[in-house]
Amino acid sequence: MDLREAMRKQNDVAVNLSMNVLSSATKDSNVIFSPASINSAITMHAAGPGGESIASEILSFLRSSSIEELKTIFREISSVVFADHSASGGSKITAANGLWIEKSLTVDPKFKDLFENFFNAVYAPVDFRSKVKFHLLFRKLGFHPPRKI
Repeated sequence: MDLREAMRKQNDVAVNLSMNVLSSATKDSNVIFSPASINSAITMHAAGPGGESIASEILSFLRSSSIEELKTIFREISSVVFADHSASGGSKITAANGLWIEKSLTVDPKFKDLFENFFNAVYAPVDFRSKVKFHLLFRKLGFHPPRKI
């Protein structure tokens, strides 16, 4: 795998996705868009338990040859984009990275390990089948949605 070529393909995908998102925004609106976060979520989905057909679709969309290539690119992106540069006067960017799975479903422990230790994601089995107060669930999992304006 040529990492430089793989990164170039990821950049092309990010630019195309950004152009589509930004072109659909209304003229006087504010848009916040994070290609690195989108890449993280899509890579987690491709590497997860969804099976070969989902992984194949994602690999095609991201123009990647393998899950290992995606993981290598994720490792490279996250080491730069999500690094803490505040000690040298730079920025520190953080992203909420989590995966919620219906608690009645069984998930291979290797995927739980992958999400928690490779992607640094919160892995939480939750009960989606019964009525739940999501704001309480958010707080329990450490997510704090913004208050209504």
